[in-house]
Amino acid sequence: MSLGETNILKTPLAVIAASFVGPALVANGDALWEEAKLPLSPDELVRKIMGQSMRRAGRFIKLVCCGALNCLQSAPKEILGDKKVGIFLSTGLGNIDEILPFITQVYKHDGGFPSPNQFANSVSNAAAFFLAREAGVKGVVLTISEEELSFESALWLAQTYLESAQIDLALVGGCDVFTPTIEESRERMNLTTNNSRPLPVGEGSSWLLLGGSKEKNIGEILAVNFASPGKSVLDENNLPGMETKEKYFLPGFRVKEEQIDMWKNKNNWQIHDYLPCCGIHPVASAFGIAHILRSKKTGYFLHYNFNAAGRQAFILARK
Repeated sequence: MSLGETNILKTPLAVIAASFVGPALVANGDALWEEAKLPLSPDELVRKIMGQSMRRAGRFIKLVCCGALNCLQSAPKEILGDKKVGIFLSTGLGNIDEILPFITQVYKHDGGFPSPNQFANSVSNAAAFFLAREAGVKGVVLTISEEELSFESALWLAQTYLESAQIDLALVGGCDVFTPTIEESRERMNLTTNNSRPLPVGEGSSWLLLGGSKEKNIGEILAVNFASPGKSVLDENNLPGMETKEKYFLPGFRVKEEQIDMWKNKNNWQIHDYLPCCGIHPVASAFGIAHILRSKKTGYFLHYNFNAAGRQAFILARK
């Protein structure tokens, strides 16, 4: 990746609150976890965050709601008020824990009769609507899926809604859950030794609450950019104050070690490698951004990744 033109937002997006839940299912915690023990039950996390159990919902829906509500609960109450909030849920794999049982019932040899709950929960936007109901949100509710660039796409879309004043606040997050086996998870994400780093598979539900520049914030989103393979995506000359602040590079799971070394040695960026905390999953970038914004680190934060076809995406933030 080379340095090139950067489209910085005219008005940075304020990050009012951030939260992350990794495969250990501990809210905002870097708890240890083992790939072989996936998936863990989310029921204790549900009771802790939501105060009660969730009936008729699978792991994906539960993790979406827990991650997002944890983010909302960490925001100042006066910020929310009666403002119009949009929900932008990103996912690379979707609610596969609901879809697989539904498909099995429909297509099994002797005929099947899926339950109404299985049918309702298998709809791609079901988790976002569960969340809207639990959070009392009545604005735009969208689910965005673009493989490993899903969170970046959701963040870009939320930015356009905020800039056009269609909403006052945007709850933007990413959630993906572990599929039945590690081998299937790697196959669904197209992970090979040639196109990704050798890291464990994980899962997570991580969220940002975004608003205009006038809101109190814990950080700012400066840019969300995409580029075709081989194109330059970042020009440090467009970043005022860069030379006087710390710079942290957050490598996505497609970024190989030699590229990380280039950022560290040639471009003088410090490395914030969050993936050991959450494992590889399509929307791990959401975990990475929330993770560093909640840390004590300050400066510029750049998350970079690309999909298997080479399409690049980066998120630039600062605190």
